[in-house]
Formats: sequence, structure tokens, C-alpha cells
Amino acid sequence: MKVKGTILSSIQGFVKENFPNRYEDWINGLNATSKKFFTSSIMAADWYDYQDGFIEPSVLVAKMFYNNDLKKSGKEVGRYSAEVGLKGIYKVFVFVAKPQFIIKRGGKILSSFYNPSALKIGEERLKGVDVHVTSFPDITEIAEYRIAGWMEKALEICGVKNISIEITESLVLGDERTTYVVNWE
Repeated sequence: MKVKGTILSSIQGFVKENFPNRYEDWINGLNATSKKFFTSSIMAADWYDYQDGFIEPSVLVAKMFYNNDLKKSGKEVGRYSAEVGLKGIYKVFVFVAKPQFIIKRGGKILSSFYNPSALKIGEERLKGVDVHVTSFPDITEIAEYRIAGWMEKALEICGVKNISIEITESLVLGDERTTYVVNWE
């Protein structure tokens, strides 16, 4: 499995921005391959190894800054990724788009950053939608919650209030898919 360089850049940016005094400790805590990625130029459009480019650095963020809470860490990095990724012209577009449209675009977004992966939209409600990740080899809890955090922040940028995202099925737990039940007011 591979991830785009922007995934690595968002993890790196998250640590630099939120824990600047511990950034060097984070870099030094990475395995040799991961450390090489983060101490050289990360190319946004290049593909990187999922384990060394995403899992290793993400788990270290959870360990160092969130008391090993993979859910909290994944969610916070996902939120940061959406905030950074949906800037400029994208932020204006997201701000005027309907929430369902943004979530539907998530399927194209997911597969363009995680290869291979697939996302499908399930039941749509006036103020909610079910999102199904149907394919994502080697998905982990931290990846599931990063996706949830990204969706939550993207919806906040849309101006949506009182967002709740519940994972009711999980590939990590052996279900056939991961289901996010997303609701808002």
C-alpha cells in the first residue's frame, strides 16, 4: 500500500505547528526509513510506503503527544490535514458547497491519497450521510480516525455545526467495511 507525499507533509506540519519544541525528538524517534522521508524533501505528488510514511510517524505522534491514544491522534492529524489541504481557493469552494457534496468528493480524495482504497456513499439524509470505506488494505485504527477527523474539519469549514461521526463498522475489527455515520445540524 502507498500514500501520497501530502499525507507525510501533513503529519510533519502537524508536529511542527503543534509541538515545535518536540519536533526533533519526533524525527529522532522514527525508524531509519521513516526518518529519511522526513529529513529530505517530501514530494507531494510522489507515492510513499504506507507503513514507513504514514503508520510509523502517526503512531509516534500518538505515543509522544496523545498518551498512545490512536483515535485522538488520528482525528487531530486528520483535522489538521483538512484545514491545510482546503485552503485558498479550495476553502472558498468548500465554504459554499453543500455538506453532502463535500463528503461525496471524499471518495475521489481518499483514493487519490491512499492506494489502493475505495469509498462509497451510503444512505443520504437531509442532515447526514453514511460513508463506507469498502477497500483499504492494512487499514489501522489511526487511519480510520484520521479519515473521520478530515471529514469533521471539512464539514466545519462548510459552516456545518454540531457534527457527529460514529464508526459503526470497522475493517480493523474484521467487518466487511468501515462505516462512518455522519450527522450534523
